[in-house]
Amino acid sequence: MTKENTEQGYHISMGADAKMYILNNGEDYIKNLSTDYETAKIKAKEYLLKEYEDDNLTNEELKVPLDIWLRVKYVTPVYIPHTPDWLLFNDHITKYNIHLENIAFNISKKDCESSQYVGNVSDVLEMELNLTETFNFESEWGFCSCYKFKDSNNNRFVYFGTSAQLNTFKNSGDKFVISFEIKRQFIDENRDVVPFKVNQITKVKNKLPTAKEYFVQVNYEEIDIMDINVEYYSKKKINFSFSTYSGKQTIPFYPENIKSFKQAKEFLEDLVDLSNFKKLSKDYLININKQKKEI
Repeated sequence: MTKENTEQGYHISMGADAKMYILNNGEDYIKNLSTDYETAKIKAKEYLLKEYEDDNLTNEELKVPLDIWLRVKYVTPVYIPHTPDWLLFNDHITKYNIHLENIAFNISKKDCESSQYVGNVSDVLEMELNLTETFNFESEWGFCSCYKFKDSNNNRFVYFGTSAQLNTFKNSGDKFVISFEIKRQFIDENRDVVPFKVNQITKVKNKLPTAKEYFVQVNYEEIDIMDINVEYYSKKKINFSFSTYSGKQTIPFYPENIKSFKQAKEFLEDLVDLSNFKKLSKDYLININKQKKEI
């Protein structure tokens, strides 16, 4: 090793944190020396004596120049994936949908919390109730229907049974004045977003005339008839209708000479027989309708 090589190669510089003197050989880092420059020179000389002890360098040749420059501290790069525009757009939609769900939840929560008990158990009341839901199920006592209502103050009511007095309630939103007895008052823990108070009612009576109902299943897609129904109020008021697969329509028709509920049921059974013999059609029922209108 020559003096020229020593001076041009080895030098002392500052570390990346601007505190530590370090020994470098050209651009290559060799080792940390010290935060004190004089100490750093001594340690650099000791390193070179050991590194080149066979070259018999003089003290002058072992001098290492000070070249003050700050090494850039190495930072491990962090990969930040690019989010495609379509994903950002979907994220926007997701956040908006969550926002709408939160609004709906808060409305439902407020709706539940406002429900109160009405009167006391065994009280007989009369008021207008709004149907919110109805469904049928099999219980240990057989076939049963459930009707759920609200009053004008958002109080909840529920009825379990098969009373014909509620036949006027067909669709959600139907409103009728009925009388009833409060059977039980309880907290429903499972039927909505939060627990709410429910008034279970019994002994319902409708102020409007109620109908006896009967229907037969046809399920004959070829002729587009699903079922045929009758609502019997009196011999002067009988409503016949059939429902279709296409459009899910309910179409009324008007057969003649039906004077009793028993006759109405027998008539529907006869229509099922026609269906079995493939003689029933929508035109057949509609023609009955036309015949009645012409009278």
